[in-house]
Amino acid sequence: MKKRIATLLFASLLLALTGLAQAAPLTDVVQAPTGYFVPSDALKYSTPYYRDQYQDWGWQHSALAVDPNTITSATLNISAFDVDNASSASWYEHDLIYAYDGANKVLLGELAGADDIWSYTTFTLAPNFYDDIVTGLKIWMDIDTTSGGNWLVTLSKSALSIDGGSIPNPNPNPTVPIPGAILLFAPGLAGLAALRRRMSR
Repeated sequence: MKKRIATLLFASLLLALTGLAQAAPLTDVVQAPTGYFVPSDALKYSTPYYRDQYQDWGWQHSALAVDPNTITSATLNISAFDVDNASSASWYEHDLIYAYDGANKVLLGELAGADDIWSYTTFTLAPNFYDDIVTGLKIWMDIDTTSGGNWLVTLSKSALSIDGGSIPNPNPNPTVPIPGAILLFAPGLAGLAALRRRMSR
């Protein structure tokens, strides 16, 4: 019986470590109280979170304990509210997003949300950013570049997803996804608990 318990425990640990060894999906989320990320939906139209052309700003993601050579994909997902973006019109809002490749500020594209809702814009990060991801990716937002301060936008969070890491709900909230390794380890622990109950009968 002891041999069975040891085998079950070993299998659970192996399953968890295998998930980690395969460069398990990671997500790094920057949100309130960092910078001007809004702490709650009720404040989405309030100063200093609802920002215009003259209030550009930037932030930095956490350094990640990952070998950049093991990263196979990465996306930057920015949740924004009230991006008045309608590509058929010349007057729509242009909020440009940049990421730093070393000391160089590189344009990723612009926010593509919608009027009066929270939504993510996803930017695919090329391999040249992987070293920067490991040391802490820096982001800059140039708000309303063409309309002289007529358009405003609020950000909820910036979610950096590595190798398919899940991203949280776009609305302002403090939740962060549970790491995959914990989810892999949980079934093994549940099995051990059930086996122990059986043995004690």
